[in-house]
Amino acid sequence: GFWLIAIVAAVLLVLTGGLFGRLLAAAGSGELAANVVGRLILLALPEQLALALPIALLLAIVFGVGRLYRDNEAFALAGSGFGPEHYLRPLLLLALVLAIPVGMLSLSVSPWASRQSLVLREAGEQEASLSLLQPGRFLPFQGGQAVFYAEKADRATGRLEDVLIRFMENGQEVVIRAHQGWTRRTPEGARELVLEDGWRYTGLAGQAAYQVIRFESHVARYRFPQLLPPPSKRSMQPLTQLLQAGSAADWAEIHRRLAAPLSLLMFTLLALPLARTPPRRRGNGLLWAVLAYVIFGNLLGLGKSWLEQGLIPVWAGLWWVHLTVAGVGLMLLAYQNGRIPIRFSLRWKRS
Repeated sequence: GFWLIAIVAAVLLVLTGGLFGRLLAAAGSGELAANVVGRLILLALPEQLALALPIALLLAIVFGVGRLYRDNEAFALAGSGFGPEHYLRPLLLLALVLAIPVGMLSLSVSPWASRQSLVLREAGEQEASLSLLQPGRFLPFQGGQAVFYAEKADRATGRLEDVLIRFMENGQEVVIRAHQGWTRRTPEGARELVLEDGWRYTGLAGQAAYQVIRFESHVARYRFPQLLPPPSKRSMQPLTQLLQAGSAADWAEIHRRLAAPLSLLMFTLLALPLARTPPRRRGNGLLWAVLAYVIFGNLLGLGKSWLEQGLIPVWAGLWWVHLTVAGVGLMLLAYQNGRIPIRFSLRWKRS
């Protein structure tokens, strides 16, 4: 129990740490309002927890049971008739108990949190775009490559007066002056600054050859760097909506959500043989467990892609991935208990 909680906390720290860094970078670049970062982290926790618990259970079993072997306690118990099959029952029961909340998180809570996060993120991006409406201040954006200034600004209407913009384009300096302007958002997600009644100067600093253009209306498009990946629409849809749609891509998303609770049971079968360590030897169970998790995740991603493309029938889903992990675990357990008469030898025979 202690190792499970400790590993869950460590994995959550790694997962949320990366997300927190991206959110801070987005807030620093002006893509996102800083006051929504904390709430976005909280809304991301259900999905991160559903991802963290399976790998945490796998590592906790490998570490906890492996310590029994390293301390020779497991061999003493085996001499008393208490073998690996006796460990398996309570561990499978623990995995089954954990599968219930993980299933709720993956199937229902996480999509709901993703929808709420999208609403909050859009509000934060809108608030970030309003940061341009700060009169009397030179505001750098696009990583310091551009500077914006407005003498007057009205947040209620979004109107700007006496606007100045300076940026580089194709190696040349561009300066735009306008009497009025306002900001807007395009359907593609880019932000635009609409300017009226102004001048555009293009040229190189220190040279007299400048191009001067007088305009009545000018649209300056600016896009903050996409530090946050756009959320998938299917990942936010409720389970009932996916079942009603019933396309191959919808079933692929359903199987992806089912993978989290099912993997708890599969990893339990695999973790027990990986935890076994020969006496007076240092095992590599943790390394093999991490490698198994990486392979499992890649197979899930590959299987989901095949499902979406129709290369795998819907009824097959991702069950073949889970059955493969369970089969490998059961074979290793049977081999370690002498039920599979296979022995490997690396010794050279002298002639």
